[in-house]
Amino acid sequence: MRLIYFALGWAAGLVLAANTAARPTLAWALLLVVTLVIAWNNRKQASAHAWLIALLGFTLAGLRYSFTPVSSDIARYNNLGGMTVEGVVLAEPDQRDDRLELRVEAETITRAGQTVPTQGLVLVYAPANAAVRYGDRVSATGTLVFPGEGDTFSYADFLARSSVYSLMRDTSVQVLSSGHGQPIYAALLDFKGRAAQHIVEALPEPAAGLLTGILLGNERGLAPDMADAFTRVGASHIIAISGFNMAILSGVIMGVLSRMRVRPRWAAVIGLGVLAIYTLLVGASAAVVRAAIMSGMLIVGALIRRKTFVPTSIAFVVVILSALNPTILWDVGFQLSLFATLGLALFANSLGRQFEMLLARLFPRRTAVSLAGFLNEPLVVSLAAQIMTLPLIVLYFGRLSPIALLVNLLIIPVQAGVLIIGLLATLLSFIMPPLAQALYWLDLVLLSWTIGVVRAFAQLPYAEIEFYADPRLIALFFIVLFGGVLMNITRPDWVSPFARFIRRRAVAVSTTFAGLSFAGLLIALAFSRPDGLLHIWLLDAGHSNAILVQTPGGAHILVDGGRFPSRLLTALGDRMPFNKREIDVLLITQPDRFDYGALPAVLDRYSIGATLTSGHPNLDPGYQALLARLADYPIVEVRAGYTLSTDDGTLLEVLHPQDKPSLEDSLDNQTLVARLTYGDVSFLLTSDLSISGQFTLLGEGQWPLADVLQLPRHGGVRSLAEPFLAAVQPQVVMVQAEAGNRFGDPDFDTLALLGDVPLFRTDDSGTLHFWTDGTSLWVNGTRRNR
Repeated sequence: MRLIYFALGWAAGLVLAANTAARPTLAWALLLVVTLVIAWNNRKQASAHAWLIALLGFTLAGLRYSFTPVSSDIARYNNLGGMTVEGVVLAEPDQRDDRLELRVEAETITRAGQTVPTQGLVLVYAPANAAVRYGDRVSATGTLVFPGEGDTFSYADFLARSSVYSLMRDTSVQVLSSGHGQPIYAALLDFKGRAAQHIVEALPEPAAGLLTGILLGNERGLAPDMADAFTRVGASHIIAISGFNMAILSGVIMGVLSRMRVRPRWAAVIGLGVLAIYTLLVGASAAVVRAAIMSGMLIVGALIRRKTFVPTSIAFVVVILSALNPTILWDVGFQLSLFATLGLALFANSLGRQFEMLLARLFPRRTAVSLAGFLNEPLVVSLAAQIMTLPLIVLYFGRLSPIALLVNLLIIPVQAGVLIIGLLATLLSFIMPPLAQALYWLDLVLLSWTIGVVRAFAQLPYAEIEFYADPRLIALFFIVLFGGVLMNITRPDWVSPFARFIRRRAVAVSTTFAGLSFAGLLIALAFSRPDGLLHIWLLDAGHSNAILVQTPGGAHILVDGGRFPSRLLTALGDRMPFNKREIDVLLITQPDRFDYGALPAVLDRYSIGATLTSGHPNLDPGYQALLARLADYPIVEVRAGYTLSTDDGTLLEVLHPQDKPSLEDSLDNQTLVARLTYGDVSFLLTSDLSISGQFTLLGEGQWPLADVLQLPRHGGVRSLAEPFLAAVQPQVVMVQAEAGNRFGDPDFDTLALLGDVPLFRTDDSGTLHFWTDGTSLWVNGTRRNR
């Protein structure tokens, strides 16, 4: 249990350190010293050992995370135009349909005719037919940019976990020399490539792609529609290297060595060696390393005749891997693999016993035992794993599959055969191709069954459903679950009396709980009531326009919504009363999918009082579908001069466009521009208004004076006209920009036009919150010095 306490404290320390803007190494070191002093002074108090061990893990994790790099030397050249990078390919090239991805350790960079030394990893997008291998020294010419962000997935964070902070797209690549990698690893990759080629030559698609994914960890050969089908039915774990694959492999190896009467100690050494080689062969990702370590611990446990306590083993793996790379905890694949294993450890045995008892009531004893043995792995094990992974799937992907259990019941029983036969066939393909081909054909039967089941169920209309859950509820689920598990394992003295009290007074306790819950809802409702202030949130929605307004009387105005549904829905759920399901006014500033892409998801959960648009025509099918759904509510086409006032004194004025836009007009030239005023304080919301549009607005005699200006077009290059800025005369400027966006927005020259005007940016502070009583203005954000 001590290791579990340490791991929990360690994880908490990493999470806190990751959410701290600064990296206070000295502060964490001082806290560690204080912790050691406290531990020494309380070393004889057994009751304090648990929390002291957790505190020690907490401080050590914070100190470790403080040394984690946040950038690289070469990243300072991002978004500065074209250049040439020379370096060595440090990992297996990743072949995609349209490109070859190379991880290059940069050595020099040439820009504007000047070559300087540099260092850092770069992800290079080379042409798909580029003949580049691991260990090649290459010259790559292109534009370095920051990786981008997604709705529920940050590509920048994903790459940062492997120390990549720069991306080079549409690159011209030339191989300068070869053989600069590790010889053993190069040989393993060569063997892997030849094995994959043997599979492709022996089997048709998609069976070849599926076996390559199961056996070699390379999922790229599987067609996108086939991979999507596995995802839709909740069977994507089949095409990835996991603990399931490792357990089968280690079991087969140890079984063969046992039959060969190899001494246990040597058998363990051989088994661990094979697992290590296989881990390197398939890429040594976080989830694969975790599965390999767990399987290795089972081998060692059998050697020393000790049964491995899985939760403790998981805690050990988490601490070791996150000590090597603290950001691994945020790797989605690692989380899914980790929690699936934890689900098996916590629930598989108890669910199996309950399942056996159920079958015993329905069938004769012998039949029940046979059924339980046959169905345990595909049904009970799948259910135990999904208890822990489903909340994560909903959180990260916003969907779940109601038929996942049924599909796994049909395909899991054959997966051990797929792996074993495929492995034997691939090994034999190097020495006895005819026999290997016969085994591949035998494996084709099992692969075809798997593919047929997945395809058939993936075509069902409800094979996958969209599902959104508040991240805080998912966090609460895991907190309660882990708390209950810890209570069950440690069984403190107060737990049994408390449980007896609950059972004896079940009605009273239930009534009290319901009353407290109802009181909590009433308190939440009271705090969500209008406070008589105008609130404006410039939402952190990536490189898109999304603004939420709450008037002093509690009306809500949504301006666009960005392109990320999960981000927008979370932002609305965090800021609107939990019992309100209506957006009073929706403004669509222009029919750009970057700005309206998330709105269909909003319509699934909220009604709309009225929609204001510029009337700009757009034949994009997505926009037409959005207008069709909005047709259930009033839609008003507005021009300059239109005003909307609320009973609480809020005034919305439309300043642009001047006339109805035509299909040929530029979207940015005819963007809907609105000024929101409450008392003496006003906000000018410009969306993506171009410089041409700004001059048109001024030329028509509009007066855009405002206290707060939203920088047009995310403050990009040539996005702000000086006469327009002079006419607005802002006291504060806000800009919506995605951190590390490939455009380099906001542009330095554009920001220079602002002079000493305070600037607030979403890429620095996340969502910006402004509020006013009509006289004074407050803002919750970090002022940026240009």
